[in-house]
Amino acid sequence: MTLTQRHPVPGVGEVDEDRGGALSIELKAGGCLFAATYATTNQTHGAKSIASRHAVVMELVREPFRTLEPRVGTLVRVVRISGVGLRESDDAAVMIADADGSRTVHGSVLRGVADAQLVEADPARHTLQVGISDAEAGDAGLVCGGRATLLLSPLADLPAETFAWFTAAEPVVIATPADGSGADLVVSPHGVAGSLDAAVNDDAAATIAHRIIRGGASVAEIHEVDGVDVLFNAAIPTTRTMIVGGGPMADAFAAQGQLMGWEVSQTDTAQPAIDFCADANPADALLVLSHDPDVDTPALAAALVSEVGYIGAMGSRHTQTARAERLEALGHTDRSRIHGPVGLDLGSRSPAETAVAVAAEFLAVRRGRPPASLSSHTGPIHA
Repeated sequence: MTLTQRHPVPGVGEVDEDRGGALSIELKAGGCLFAATYATTNQTHGAKSIASRHAVVMELVREPFRTLEPRVGTLVRVVRISGVGLRESDDAAVMIADADGSRTVHGSVLRGVADAQLVEADPARHTLQVGISDAEAGDAGLVCGGRATLLLSPLADLPAETFAWFTAAEPVVIATPADGSGADLVVSPHGVAGSLDAAVNDDAAATIAHRIIRGGASVAEIHEVDGVDVLFNAAIPTTRTMIVGGGPMADAFAAQGQLMGWEVSQTDTAQPAIDFCADANPADALLVLSHDPDVDTPALAAALVSEVGYIGAMGSRHTQTARAERLEALGHTDRSRIHGPVGLDLGSRSPAETAVAVAAEFLAVRRGRPPASLSSHTGPIHA
């Protein structure tokens, strides 16, 4: 499986400000880059530690991380944005220092408005203030001018494990003090490397990072840890889904998954599903449609001992009971991760409607959000 196949990253630009003053920015990007967002104090909840969450494109940084030798480059992250209305804009970059001493910006910051400043900037760890005039914003296709705070840090500052984890396509979270002080703490499901600084509890930051990984989505969040604003950027591989079984329902869910930008596979036998689960991470999903005990039971058993983020099992309540008995006989006493009957109760009738219900349940589980109508909530729409 190639890196490109596993990591397509669709996106959309969005700006949302709630009545409590929380600015929410969702970003779409292309190219090799590392994206982040800034969450202002959410006065609705009265705590800066309750950070806004956004789909971001840090995942595309894997390729330069994987191929860059030696590690001579600068990682650029966006910490704060004010006054700039972003719509489908690139938002961060990996700046590579070439062998001849020149610098090339891979990706872009604010659609290239800041590229000249990045090329001339000191590569040492620091924050850089970037001003954008209305004219510059208009030329770059941005809505309006404003200011941005960027965090630049040498790739060489990152723990060596970072590059190995990116190369292995593992979920990775990089945490660092948002003001440019301290260093980087890097977390994957299989380890923690580096340290922030003496004033910040690494264990507390790692706990937040693990929660983000379990959420299964590439996000940027700012949390206050021991009185310090810490920026967390997650690179989570794009969701892979394995459909076990065939027919119209499999076709409908495959189409829904592709619409979501997921990588979709399908099998009618158990072994490919078992292999899928062995390599799965919290961003991935297994959907069992088959009612064949020689297929559904081993597939579900493999999922229960894996890191796959969502396990769905289609079938009547009688079918669910029969599966549970077979899994119990195999020693799987805790089957709470299995969602069966599968999907949210949306009154679905057709395969296409059921596919929407299943995808919606998966998103709710992955985000840790109870399914509810947006109209029943207040505050940021995308928080």
